[in-house]
Amino acid sequence: MKAHRETLGHWLLQRMTAASLIPTILISNVSTLILLNILLFWHIHVGIEEILTDYVHHEITRNWILILFRVFCLIIIKYVFLFFVF
Repeated sequence: MKAHRETLGHWLLQRMTAASLIPTILISNVSTLILLNILLFWHIHVGIEEILTDYVHHEITRNWILILFRVFCLIIIKYVFLFFVF
């Protein structure tokens, strides 16, 4: 039953971030840029995490890929923020 709740939680999070991306993009300005970046990369992260859970069965490999992907997302968020603000 725990796996079902976890899957439902990921599904709901994916839908909520997707739904909140639309109005954030429509009213995007410099003040909503941070929120837009966080929502976009969180949405991408949850999606990639689900794909890795489904297709990478070795737990250590999956965890290393997730750690490296999180670092990559943080670097990209920094560059996107710097590009649009400065």
